[in-house]
Amino acid sequence: MTLRRPILLLVLAALLPLVILSATLGAAWLRVEQKTLETEAWSRVNEVSTLIDRELASTSALVRVLAQTPFLDSPINAAGFRELAARFRREQPLWLAIRVGDAQGRVMVEVPEGTPNEHTVDMESHARAVNERRVVIGPVMRGAGGRLAFTVRAPVIREDVVQSVVTAAIEPTAIQQLLLMHEFPAGWIGAVVDADGRLVARNAGAERFVGEPAMELAREAVSRGGSGTYSTASLDGRDVLTAYRVLPSGWSVHVAIPGDVYRAPFVRSAWLVGSAAALSLTLVAIFLWLLQRELRLRRREEGGIEAARRMEALGRMTGGIAHDFNNLLQILHGGAELLKRRRFDPDKVSALSDGLLSAAQRGRALTRQLLAFAGRSSHRPIAFDLRHRMPDLLALLKRSTREDIKTTLSAADDTWPISADPDALEVAMINLAVNARDAMPEGGRLTITATNVTLKPGSDSHSLAGDYVALAVSDSGTGIPEEHLGHVFEPFYTTKPPGEGTGLGLSQVYGFARQSGGAVTIATKMGQGTTVTLYLPRARDPVVPLVVPDAPQAAGEEGRVLLVEDNADVGQVTEAMLSSVGYVVTRANSGPEALHLLDRPSAEFDVVLTDIVMDGGMSGLDLASRIRDRRPELPIVLMTGYSDALRKSTQLGLPVLSKPFRLNDAVAALRGARRDSVAEKELSA
Repeated sequence: MTLRRPILLLVLAALLPLVILSATLGAAWLRVEQKTLETEAWSRVNEVSTLIDRELASTSALVRVLAQTPFLDSPINAAGFRELAARFRREQPLWLAIRVGDAQGRVMVEVPEGTPNEHTVDMESHARAVNERRVVIGPVMRGAGGRLAFTVRAPVIREDVVQSVVTAAIEPTAIQQLLLMHEFPAGWIGAVVDADGRLVARNAGAERFVGEPAMELAREAVSRGGSGTYSTASLDGRDVLTAYRVLPSGWSVHVAIPGDVYRAPFVRSAWLVGSAAALSLTLVAIFLWLLQRELRLRRREEGGIEAARRMEALGRMTGGIAHDFNNLLQILHGGAELLKRRRFDPDKVSALSDGLLSAAQRGRALTRQLLAFAGRSSHRPIAFDLRHRMPDLLALLKRSTREDIKTTLSAADDTWPISADPDALEVAMINLAVNARDAMPEGGRLTITATNVTLKPGSDSHSLAGDYVALAVSDSGTGIPEEHLGHVFEPFYTTKPPGEGTGLGLSQVYGFARQSGGAVTIATKMGQGTTVTLYLPRARDPVVPLVVPDAPQAAGEEGRVLLVEDNADVGQVTEAMLSSVGYVVTRANSGPEALHLLDRPSAEFDVVLTDIVMDGGMSGLDLASRIRDRRPELPIVLMTGYSDALRKSTQLGLPVLSKPFRLNDAVAALRGARRDSVAEKELSA
């Protein structure tokens, strides 16, 4: 799932350039192919235009010769002109007739002879010849006999006056023959259009279309003159692209490429792009298969490496934790034996008791350290003044080092209060002190200073901003090699020999700083020492006063406690602790047993103290919910060593005792629960 998007992007990144390249090459090839077709069409237009232009020029010259004959001098020698015209017709068999008409269009002489004094049919071209005093080629028209012909007219100018006009009526077959002399590719259309937009000749279907108006787009192109191309439908309904050229006479030559022929390169280009895309997809598919195969192999290798690392880390952690816990157990075990032997020596019992309590507290701190490392500790920050805790903290640090190490702790009078978990801070400081001790095998100085700092965004690598108290822990030890600096906060990373370090100390310090909303930095110089600086946020809430534990009360407490604990030893010790100060304790080994005791008519309890995690299918939270349903007025206090369900206790609004707890902590919790219950009753009343 996590690799799907990168792989998709990789596919697109690999495929898109290939498709774009294929499309570009296909478009370029398509344009080249179509340009080749257009060039061929233009070549044929030019060739046919040359032939037609030459034919019309030759015909115009012959008519001009007839206009210059002396037989047309005034007065006209009709007999001589007829003889001359007859010779011309014999040389030009496609000339249907030769006429001479006056300036107004009345026919004066016609060869062969027809109806005398017949008026000119196409007066427009006749008038142009008179007015423009030049040879004029008329449109294709049907004569009286129904035959198609076009006219070539030349004015007869004598003494700079147009006296008459010589007209040759010519069958368009000559133009058709010239067009058919040129071979066109299959399906191509060649056509000649007169100045009026009528078809003079066509290489296909000439019988049907000659004399008919050409397509509208063809007529518009001719009216613009010059040359160019246009797309239209031919007279027989085919889609064509046509190249054309307009001749000086006003006639034009058109060569049309069928649409399917012109678009054929596009189809081939599409095949090219499709083939390239298919090839690209195939290559990408092969690449992805190889990539997936490589990723599977990498995951297997990384899984093996990770498993090896876990085993190595587990070995280190197990060894270190076993070492620390064995030391604590040795204290507890030895102290208990000595208590049994010296139970009549009050001074010795008191000293041994203090040692046992100290060992229990250190075990509790070690457990909190492990939970902090696992990310499951219940971090409980409060606002407190570091200066008030300095004496106890200094004593704790001195016990964590050696006599040859001078330990000092200082904070200015104006040092801000901080927001953090005091117990977690003690664990972090012990870890730093132990690291400093190990870095000074021959003794040295351990200096802890607290100063106020205001950080601006981007002022350091930790990216903090605001008011903080910088707690700097400096030693005069050997320093840390540069290659290790980037790893010192990683879990299980240690530079100490096997068996002498777990690699959890600095990782716990890092976790504590982050959980507190601060940061930690480290600076070192080989042979001169190391400084680890904790940046803890300035507290904005009221400072929680330091509570100095009172000596356990010998008596004076009253009340009936229902104690629910599935561990017999823990239940026995807890019962003894509460009984020692005056509580009447009734024990239950499970939740169902506790409910049975509560349901008895004679059951009278002032408060319930229950463990959270218990065997038997009913947890302390479940038990608390059922008690709330049956006896909502009965106070409840929870206790636990550790449980994921601890977070749910906040939803029930119940106080929680963390194991191991002191007698005074238990008495305070029971008192508070009972006091809150009484207050609720008074409010409800």
